[in-house]
Amino acid sequence: MKKILSLVLIVSALSGCTQTEVRSTAAGDSSWQAFLPQWEESQSRFITGDPTLWKQNASQRDDATILGAFGGYEKGWNEVGPRYDWASSQYKDSGAKLKVEYISTGVSGDMGFTVSIERQEEVRLGGQQNPTQRALRVTQIFRKEGGAWKLLHRHADPLMEKKSPPAVTRK
Repeated sequence: MKKILSLVLIVSALSGCTQTEVRSTAAGDSSWQAFLPQWEESQSRFITGDPTLWKQNASQRDDATILGAFGGYEKGWNEVGPRYDWASSQYKDSGAKLKVEYISTGVSGDMGFTVSIERQEEVRLGGQQNPTQRALRVTQIFRKEGGAWKLLHRHADPLMEKKSPPAVTRK
């Protein structure tokens, strides 16, 4: 858990940087670079209503967490797994396309992170008749489990323009 906390602090510090990519020279770096396109494919399938590949690339352990773009949060695979199913089911297959703009990525040993903007094009959510566009701010933490990278934590929320503190609503 100390590793996760340290990585979250590093991600928080790097989130303020623009167009910076941090990479370690660790041996895991090549597997990390190979994993990212695979992860993007799982995200692309997710926004067409298919969470299968996403779930295969996600940690199924008790410390997995999600703070999803539809609100709320879950912890532990028993809650996170059904959340992924539910969230993906909110998307209808519409030929949606995904573009990931990495703001920052990094890997150190068996931990990695991404900070990105995910642009979803031609997505249909819920009962929408017409496809639309959606942009999310996303921070993800990954961990190597059994030699494979797995999503450990995801925090996503809608991208909005910067506002002064009083203009941002709180709950």
